[in-house]
Amino acid sequence: MKRLHRIQGKKRVSFSILAIFCFILFSSGCTDINDSGNNAEPVEVITDVNNSGVEAGLVEVTDLSQIDEALVKGPVVLKLGSKGCIPCQKQEEILSELFPTYQDKASIMLIDLNEYPQFATTFGVRSIPDTCIITGIEDGKYMYMRPDGSKSSERANARFLGVVDKETLSMTLDKALKSRNIKE
Repeated sequence: MKRLHRIQGKKRVSFSILAIFCFILFSSGCTDINDSGNNAEPVEVITDVNNSGVEAGLVEVTDLSQIDEALVKGPVVLKLGSKGCIPCQKQEEILSELFPTYQDKASIMLIDLNEYPQFATTFGVRSIPDTCIITGIEDGKYMYMRPDGSKSSERANARFLGVVDKETLSMTLDKALKSRNIKE
């Protein structure tokens, strides 16, 4: 009887470990930086690098100089992902909701890693969507805003993995604006 009880206990432990593993795997977002095979329509992206004020929207980045230019105006919210990734599309929808509130104070930019895979290496992306808020450049390195309001040159310490809610992004972006002395 004791032996049967021990075997059943091991099955419970194995099942618990399997359940935890599945939860972690499926809650982290896309890990496929390449095409996921989904042909769903992405959120409309309007490219306006100079922010001329003419129907500007989320900016699709093709070159790092675009980020550098946008940092002159204010912080940059940068989402790295793929157009075929469903969590990435959800993150774009959230960023589109933030845009009207911050359009005069910050830039919201997107990088499609399928089209520009070199940025995955540049920013150390391993799973998508991967979002960060860049506050500026110091000593030739991007400075990133952490949710607690501190800055870091290490993006790994300040990035948001998976779909991030509007409130968290908004609070962190407000801290980035405050650090740049830009009125919210």
